[in-house]
Amino acid sequence: MAAWLAILVLAGPVPLAAQGTSPPAQLVQDALTFRAAMGLAISTNLELAAVRRARAIRQAEVRAAGQWANPEFSAEITRDTPHGDVAIGFPVDIGGVRSRRVAVAKEGLAMADVEEAAALKDLRRKVRLAFYGLLAADERLALADSMLKVAERVKDVAQARFEEGAAPRLDVMEAELSVVRVRTEMDLARSERRAAQADLNALLNRPPGMTVSLAGEASDVPALPTMDRATAEALASNIDLRAIDREAAIENRQLSLLKAERVPTPTFSVGAALNAPGEFDVGAHAGISLAIPLFSRNQGEIAGSLARTDTIKARREAVRRQVEAAVFAALERVSAQRAQVEAFRATLVPTATTIQGLVEESYRLGRDSILTTLVAQRALRDVKTEYLAALLALQAAVADLEDILGAPIQ
Repeated sequence: MAAWLAILVLAGPVPLAAQGTSPPAQLVQDALTFRAAMGLAISTNLELAAVRRARAIRQAEVRAAGQWANPEFSAEITRDTPHGDVAIGFPVDIGGVRSRRVAVAKEGLAMADVEEAAALKDLRRKVRLAFYGLLAADERLALADSMLKVAERVKDVAQARFEEGAAPRLDVMEAELSVVRVRTEMDLARSERRAAQADLNALLNRPPGMTVSLAGEASDVPALPTMDRATAEALASNIDLRAIDREAAIENRQLSLLKAERVPTPTFSVGAALNAPGEFDVGAHAGISLAIPLFSRNQGEIAGSLARTDTIKARREAVRRQVEAAVFAALERVSAQRAQVEAFRATLVPTATTIQGLVEESYRLGRDSILTTLVAQRALRDVKTEYLAALLALQAAVADLEDILGAPIQ
């Protein structure tokens, strides 16, 4: 609770009441976890909603493919006998062209699932980077605050030693300059925090200035799957492979349609000849018409479809190999980034903190110069800044792995 209150205090210079948000206690109660933020983004993100609406287009294509051909009506008046003729013709699909056309359209509809999965993958990456980027911004703000306290403490020591005559005025000036620099960094950290908050709000379809309180740590990483399990998941869910599989299915349906179209569609007609003086007033007749597949039997189209099928198979094999290699590389990067974060957490940051404290105490006792103290202070800031960069790199590596898997890491 104390940690959360510290984050809320450091979140920005604008009072919560002036922003029209809930009080801190309510913010803590409603703090977003990454899973909650992801669920909220899935239900409210406008880009994902637009992709989902595109499904209606493919559904309309299925409906259009299933429509029956319209009958043909003809009427004729001539000076020859008979003087009139009316007829109506009905195209009859005897080769199953309509059903195959519907099958092609349904495979296209299934592609909408792949497009939605691709949009969801992209959204998942953006939410992860924005969520943990905001957590890192909170930690950057806390870092600036802690470094400001260190700088002010060193300035007080320098002022006290100057008043005692143990240090020159230059020490005080150097210490004051360090305080100004850290305060500037703190203002920058506040601005970056507000920008990171706006990025997350955009993904959640919220106003950019709406206050967001997060639950979690910037170092949070789900348990990694084994290499075999990750490879199996990637081969089953990878978006590129799923898209290629859909392309292959559509091409197979298209080939079936091209073969069915080699059978001509006959048009059966019935009608009547009218007004033949001396012979009849109305004379019924019936007929059939169809194209004779003498020259064109879709030979070129079928050959092209077979060639595209072979190309798709070869491309899928190449992508499968790339996915296997990418899974291995992504797992290695996540492991390496996590080890780096742990090294910063367990060794580098504590050691730099200890060194800064020892140098500060040494300056207080007059054993070191102000320059050595400021160097140690900057070194501590640099190590902590590198630690924050390592945290973001870790989350980016996890996002890369999820992109390859095509699904969140469970």
